[in-house]
This record gives sequence, C-alpha cells and structure tokens, in this order.
Amino acid sequence: MNFNQLKAVFRRYLVIAVPVLFFISCNDDKSANNSTPGTSETDTTTKTETVVAKKKSGKVSANVTADDASVKMEKDKMGYYNRTEVLPSFDGGQSAIENYITNNIEYPQDAIDNNVEGIVNVQFGVDENGNVSNVSVVGNKIGYGLEEEAIRVVSKMPKWTPGQVKGKNVKTWRTLPINYRLEG
Repeated sequence: MNFNQLKAVFRRYLVIAVPVLFFISCNDDKSANNSTPGTSETDTTTKTETVVAKKKSGKVSANVTADDASVKMEKDKMGYYNRTEVLPSFDGGQSAIENYITNNIEYPQDAIDNNVEGIVNVQFGVDENGNVSNVSVVGNKIGYGLEEEAIRVVSKMPKWTPGQVKGKNVKTWRTLPINYRLEG
C-alpha cells in the first residue's frame, strides 16, 4: 500500500471516528450536567473541538525536452518534422514555458479530491509561422480532467519561433510533459 492509499484510508476512518467521538462526548456531557434535586446548578461550558482539514492544492510544472539527435529527421504525411536542425522555441525559453503553464492551468478539483497526480504528455505542432496546432495527448491517460485541462492551455499558447531545416521554417512536432502533483 503506497502513501497516498494510506492517507485515503486514514481519512475514511477519520470521517467515521470524529462524529462518533463527538456523539459520545456530547452524551457524556449531558449525563454530567444533570443536577440532582437540592443542589445548585453550576455554570457548565461545553468544549467543542473543530477539526479543520487542510485543503489540498495542486501544483503544475512543465519541461520541454530536447530532441534525440540519434533519431533520423523525417517529415510525416501532414508535413510535420519529427526533429529539426533548429528547434522551435518559446519566447523566453524554459522559464517562460514554466510560467505560462503554472499561471494558466487549473488543477481540476475532481483530480485533487481523488488524490490524482501524474504526467500528461501533450503533443502539438508548431507551424512555419510559429502557431500551435494539432494539440493532443500521447501515452497513458490519467483521467479526472487532467488531459483536457492540459490540452486547453497548450492550445492557447502564444506563438513560438518555428523550427528550421536547411535555414527554412518548417512545421515541427513537439511534446510537452505537464507534471501534476498535489501539495498539502
């Protein structure tokens, strides 16, 4: 059993245990507060503890990886290169991509509620003019809205500097791994 599964089991027991303990303590208070005839009733204050669960939040990061130079440079049926001599680049580099993703992706609440984390690999094309298009997810899917949110944000990315082959701007495929992880 991994750590996240243990946390989920603990939370389930907490959901059951807290109301039961509260009920028991309230019943004990009632029996202690019963005054017997001929005695004066003293001021009794009921202590109530509030359990506040720390709200989880999600953090998202992205890191563009370099192309594998050992892979043969080829153009597919759609006219996109799998690799280029000059890679497409995002204005501002890796830190700008990281800022864009962090500031625009919203970690889906359903994924947070279900303790879902993981990496979504988003593939997209950068055309000769630097426009982002043909956005999709490749590899294993995680679910809980993570893929849809990643596609939504990557589809709205600003222009890139296009990739080049023999000094000419060309259409190029890129893959952006988007890492969703929980905090709290």
